[in-house]
Formats: sequence, structure tokens, C-alpha cells
Amino acid sequence: MPIVVGIRFKDSGKTYFFDPGDLDIQVGDHVIVETVRGPELAKVAYPRHEIDEAELVSELKPVLRRAEPSDFERLALLQQRHDEVLARCAEKIAQHGLPMKLVKAEYSFDGSRLTFYFTSEKRVDFRLLVRDLARTFKSRIELRQIGPRDEAKLLGGIGPCGRLLCCATFLPDYARVSIKMAKDQDLPLNPAKISGVCGRLLCCLSYEHEQYLEIKATMPSRGSWVQTPEGPGEVMSVNVLKETVMVAVQGIQVPVEFSADQIEEATRKVGEVARSRVEEGIAPVKPDNNRRERGERRLLRDELENNSNILDALALLEDEDEEDLRVFDELPTRTQSRDNKQHHKQRNLADAEHGRQTGSNHEHHKGNRSQQRHEEQRRTNPQNEAHEKSSEGGQPSAASTNEQQPSSGSGRRSRRRNRGRGGDRS
Repeated sequence: MPIVVGIRFKDSGKTYFFDPGDLDIQVGDHVIVETVRGPELAKVAYPRHEIDEAELVSELKPVLRRAEPSDFERLALLQQRHDEVLARCAEKIAQHGLPMKLVKAEYSFDGSRLTFYFTSEKRVDFRLLVRDLARTFKSRIELRQIGPRDEAKLLGGIGPCGRLLCCATFLPDYARVSIKMAKDQDLPLNPAKISGVCGRLLCCLSYEHEQYLEIKATMPSRGSWVQTPEGPGEVMSVNVLKETVMVAVQGIQVPVEFSADQIEEATRKVGEVARSRVEEGIAPVKPDNNRRERGERRLLRDELENNSNILDALALLEDEDEEDLRVFDELPTRTQSRDNKQHHKQRNLADAEHGRQTGSNHEHHKGNRSQQRHEEQRRTNPQNEAHEKSSEGGQPSAASTNEQQPSSGSGRRSRRRNRGRGGDRS
């Protein structure tokens, strides 16, 4: 198993593993290490220890030597040029008209590489700018676009709590923060209250989130009803830090504060009393809330079902007064409903067939109805009867002949005249 030491290039940076070799170095010592970008000045964060080979991301780089005072002086001289380098780079950016905001410039330990950090709302094509800067500073140029969190980490500052920014002092990685964490901690959802100097959610929202969830899991939620030493009541608010709840107790106008232990003890006592009453047989009967009342008919039917004598008497009357007893029958099942639908369907088909047969014999019935009407008129009109008798005797008059043998065009008019005569005589 390889032996490594933990190295950090910044106090809030990530930890990288290096091979210490034969050097006797301790935590806090400054060393010069070999990197892909050349030698760099770093600080020992973890002492010498063994790790599994699976934890190694890449090939181990060696620790070259301890840092000397001259190394710090050289690094200080390079940092003194920071403002001048930043101003020259800003002039070049303005000449090229690029939407870039410079944040910081850094030299490598040996001064062979110059890195510029900038922010921008969109991607920037800075290839021409890199060539211009390389000719100006006579060194290798590197441009890095960063986000708001990285900007705050590089520049540093003081947070809303009054302390130095976590990301600039000790936080190696950015925490995953969401609005749900603020809700779980009962914080006001005000952007000015839950955001940091970077304009993003505070990283410290994730520090105590798990503890809040654990404590809330053991406490009643707001709006629930609980048993308290003063009686039952509704939870109005929950104080996670004090592990207490404010309960609006029945009969008390002001909410009372109780701890989780007090509520648990009161609930236990009420449960013991309830169990003892059940054992003694004096527990109240739980009402059947699932029963649905369906009016007076349902109540009357239930009363009849419990009385067999009445059902027997009603059974004798079913054939005589079936419609009146329909109230006391059971509700039709799905099978009965299907049978009724089939019966109605067959009945409708039979009615349609009967209607077709009736339509085919319409002319025949029409002639019969005309003959019946003529017979009724003859019985009600004595004059028509006298004419018929004279016609039977072989001596019909002209009027009777005209009335008995009307023409096709004057048949209806003659019948109307006969009705008028009969009405006048009556």
C-alpha cells in the first residue's frame, strides 16, 4: 500500500495526495511539489499515512523539498504585480470588445504561467485575446471562466453571520443546497435572508439539515392534535432548537408550551386509562360512521327486515298490490338490472313489430271506421231511417236516392247536411 501525505494549495482547496519520499514533513509545513503545470508552493494538510491503491486517481507526484524563505520572497514579488497585470488585461479586453469581467490574476510559482479568472453571462471566444496577452507579458497565458460561487471564494469576504466566508476559509467543496432545506428549517423564504454574497443559497443551510429532520421526526407536526398534561389541544408551532411545541389547549385562551417528553408522557397515561376501561367493559362504543342513512324508506325497510311476522304478512299481498310493496324490496343487484334492461329491450322490439303490422292494415281499418260512422248517423237521424225503409219498399224518393248514392265529390257534403238536419230536429 502506498504511503502518501495530504497537500492543499489553498486553505479552502481540495486535498491531493503526494509521495513524501524520505522527507520528514509534518502537518502545517510548506513544501514544493511537482504538478502538471510545474512546481508549486503548497501546505501539508494530512500527515504521512497509507491508503488503498483504489483511492488514487492518477500517478503520484513527488514532494520535491521543503519551502525556504527565498521561495516566499519570490512569491511575494510576483503577487505585487497583480494590480498592474490586471489593469493591462482589462485594457486588452476593452480593445477586443469582449463581455468579460476580470476577477483575479495569479502567477505560478516559477513565474512561467499567468492565469486570469473572469466571469461572463455567456461563452466568450478569447483566442485572439490570449495571443495578444502572450505577446504583452512574455509568458504562457491561461484564461478561466468561473461562476458566482468561485468568484466569492477567490475574492473572500464576510457573510451575513459576520464571519469570513466558509468557501474562502475551510470549505473544500460546495454543498448541494435547495429551497427544501430552508423550508425544513422553518426559515423565511426571502432571497435576502437565505442567500450569500455570491447571490446563491447559503452553503450553511446544509450543515444542520439532517439534525432538523431527525428532531422533527420525533415531534408532532403543526396542525396535529396531541394529549398534554392540561388536556387535548392543537399544535400551533414547533421549536426545533428547544425541542418544544406550542399547543392551543381547549379551555385556555393562550397557547401553552410543552416539551416532547411531556406530550409523550400524557399520551401514555391516556392510553393506559383507555385500555383499562376496555378491559372493564365500560369503554364507549365507536359509532359506525360508514353507515349511510337513506331516508324514511330505508329506515322502514330495515325495521321490516328485523320483524319476520310483518314480512310473512306482506308476502301474501305481493300479487294483489305489487306496486305498493315495491318500497320494501331489496335494491336491485347488477344481475337484476341487466335482466330488466333485456326485458325492456325485447318489449320495445315487440311494440315496433306490432306498429308495422298495424300500418299495413291501416287502409282496411279505415274503411271499417267509415262504415261504422255511417251506421251511427243513420240511427241518430230519423229522416235517413225513413228514406231507407221507403227504399226497401221499392219506391225510393229522389232525395233518398241522392242521399244513399252520393257522388264521389259530394259524399262528405251530404253527410254534413244530414248531421245539420238531425241537430235541428233534436
